[in-house]
Amino acid sequence: MKKFTFRSLLAIAAAGVLFTACKDENDDGNTSKTTYEFSVKAEDNPISAPADGKTYTILVTSTKTAQAGTSAVAYEVVSSPEWAPAELEQTALVITVAKNSSTEAREPGKVVLKQDESDKTLEITINQAGFSNSMSFDATYSTDRCKVLVIEPTITGFDQNPVYKWTVKGPNDAEAAEAGTDKTLSFIQLETGDYTISLTISDDSGITETKSATVTVTTEATAYSYYISEVLEYNPAITNGKGLAFSTIDTPSTVLASVNTKLVDKPFDKNDLGVNLGSFGGSIVFRFDHTVMNVNGLRDFRIGSYATKGAYPAQGVVYVSSDANGNGKADDEWYELAGSEYGKTGERRNLKMVYTRPDNVTPSDGMVEWVSYAINESETGTYCYAKAPWGTFSVWPAWLMESAEGTALTYTGCTMLPPLAKAPEDLTNGWPTQASRWYDYGYVCNSDPTDETGSSFDIGWARDKEGNKVNLPGIDFVKIQNATLQDLGYGYGPACVLFNCAIDLHLAGKEIETIAQ
Repeated sequence: MKKFTFRSLLAIAAAGVLFTACKDENDDGNTSKTTYEFSVKAEDNPISAPADGKTYTILVTSTKTAQAGTSAVAYEVVSSPEWAPAELEQTALVITVAKNSSTEAREPGKVVLKQDESDKTLEITINQAGFSNSMSFDATYSTDRCKVLVIEPTITGFDQNPVYKWTVKGPNDAEAAEAGTDKTLSFIQLETGDYTISLTISDDSGITETKSATVTVTTEATAYSYYISEVLEYNPAITNGKGLAFSTIDTPSTVLASVNTKLVDKPFDKNDLGVNLGSFGGSIVFRFDHTVMNVNGLRDFRIGSYATKGAYPAQGVVYVSSDANGNGKADDEWYELAGSEYGKTGERRNLKMVYTRPDNVTPSDGMVEWVSYAINESETGTYCYAKAPWGTFSVWPAWLMESAEGTALTYTGCTMLPPLAKAPEDLTNGWPTQASRWYDYGYVCNSDPTDETGSSFDIGWARDKEGNKVNLPGIDFVKIQNATLQDLGYGYGPACVLFNCAIDLHLAGKEIETIAQ
């Protein structure tokens, strides 16, 4: 056993002594006696521990007083409960009471101490309550429509494989609908009114409890826009000269301002070329002024593009993110919307693409090589972007031509799809003809621009980095990335994504059925 010793005399005030052991070393009637004290304060014995457990640090008085004065006496721990081990640490006794997972109180336990010299013992009784399972949250809540309200209950106990079941009943619902199986509920609704939310929790103890609350959904003070509210990032790769144009005097800030002017609050226009994301890796990030709700069974938003049969479109991958940390920035995790080619042979993810800038940033007529590139720093190639007689040519982003920062364009975390648009190997009447094909669903520039279904997306298609399905209540941010690496030939330059708008289908009153995954 570990013993407790002191090097110097302890002067300890007598307070609430439970046990005082005295020993007369002279039985011959001599008045010289040695008195032993072995005690703890009254508030330290018995110990009443909570079900969650607790660590107690207790000062033990262990002294002897004789004619020469008072001095410390060592003591040791003889025994302690398995669920409340005791040990000596420096000048104190430390008892660590473990968590009691039962709803029943424990049988009282005892820590037994033994004092040297006197052989006297001291018992400290430990009582511990059982868990009282309980669950609570506010009785009422209020939130604007198309905003996520996180409801997190306070739960005590229920730690034996708990099962959670949330339901929501709307003002016009005959029955409540299941809303989640997590501990917290991310609540969002399109329609105003009073909603009843309920949580039922149970565990292996056999105890079940249900609580309900009312959430009042109100109309926003300023009406939401159906469309893009702000472009946060614009990172194009090499373009083919189509879409919004920029000059050599532009800077990153002026470019972003121009892109915002072009896209914010803009409805779909089939004749609008919009903004060019350039070749493989080029991307754009934008937000809505509200949370786009994930509605079961329906597609949730549309992305407009310019993708006529003569445009040689490139397919773009869509990523979504919610403002989980509430800071208004697109810095939470991104989730890829799994289109029809997700996980199939030929589809690649998490690639790094680096374009090396040529000395001649404007290709000349008839050039056969212009820009070199490397994928994951190992797969290399060269784009052959010759200037076409009809004016199409390749463009290095004009504001990224400074010698230091513009020598390369780098894109990370990219998804690549096998290209579908292919220029023919011969010319018809002096012009190349198009052979456009589309994937089944789930990509930008993947349908006729007027095809609302083909250009619409379901938040329910979201996947995390490991490919697992993710249940998002709604999204605040969208990222589009060109997923096609293709030189179209005949002076057409790179296959590019031309993007011109985004629309919240629910606010716009559009109901487009989704494809279940």
